[in-house]
Amino acid sequence: MHIGPQNAGPQSMGPQNAGPLVAVIGGGIAGQSAAAVLSAAGARVTVFDKGRGAGGRLSTRRDGDLQWDHGAQYFTVRDPVLKAQIARLVAEGSIAPWTGLIGTLGPGGFTPGDGTEQRFTGCPRMSTLVGALGSGATVYGVELREIVPRGPKLTVTDRQGEHFGPYDGIVVATPAPQAVPLLALDPPLAAQVSAVEVAPCWALMLAFDAPLALDFDGAFIDSALADGALAWIARDSSKPGRDRGRETWVVHASPVWSREHLEEEAEAIAARLTAAFAAVTGVTVLPRTIKAHRWRYAQTTQPLGQPYLLDPHRPIGACGDWCLGARIEGAFLSGRALGAALADRLGLYPQASSSASQ
Repeated sequence: MHIGPQNAGPQSMGPQNAGPLVAVIGGGIAGQSAAAVLSAAGARVTVFDKGRGAGGRLSTRRDGDLQWDHGAQYFTVRDPVLKAQIARLVAEGSIAPWTGLIGTLGPGGFTPGDGTEQRFTGCPRMSTLVGALGSGATVYGVELREIVPRGPKLTVTDRQGEHFGPYDGIVVATPAPQAVPLLALDPPLAAQVSAVEVAPCWALMLAFDAPLALDFDGAFIDSALADGALAWIARDSSKPGRDRGRETWVVHASPVWSREHLEEEAEAIAARLTAAFAAVTGVTVLPRTIKAHRWRYAQTTQPLGQPYLLDPHRPIGACGDWCLGARIEGAFLSGRALGAALADRLGLYPQASSSASQ
């Protein structure tokens, strides 16, 4: 059995050695928020993520000197705890308000929004938010498939069958469809997650040699345009902390269109969505760079309706934006709530309660 990376990290040093060992599966906002609460409570936490870098759907695609936030475009804040954290991060410069002109693009042209909603982005990329809110102890490039009990402890196995652990508790913070097999030890729990509905999204990344003559930075697309193919377009380079000398755009296809074309090749999708972008904007200039990316589990359309799930018999819990809704703030609240609940289950309640309420 392979003993997990938590034994080599900074969290395994000093008096914290007495704390329980916890694995968090999924390194997005929900997983990192749970990890932060558990770490503050005294647990020794290792976060596993199948990706090559931080962020999940907050990750950033790079190509030489170009970059695109091809997943989540921005986030809004209502919760007072998150507001306080974001205010601190804004002061530090890792988060900033996006003041670009955003509205709706329809048959009659562009209509600006009322400007009342404040939108934030990470600087210089969206994935900065994950690192700023997380525990910092993340192992990338490991895709875990199964949770296996070994006496009173738990282990996890990857797709090659290698074991990691043993652990005293496990947080599952993956998209709902990927969480179902990980929760197989508790069929009723897995069944609850199976009821969550998630829509896909094809994302298009474009780069141009010169600024486009469009008088907006982001637009929700009316379904009457381009046969309903597009849901959103944004001048990614207009976000704070980005290189304004690089004209980059992100295009999100609508959920219906993405589902209809889900299994097509990325090259064909890129051509279709580039044509749709030209149709809704009137831009005739050819992009210098065109890339497409499929988000198979992009947006929760039917959430669970509660902050998290916790196995009544084992210290295994599940969280994510699919619990409360599709917003980034929902993922944060879900992860924080599960982190506190699992800390309580592991006998760390006083510290977890304090960290979750500051």
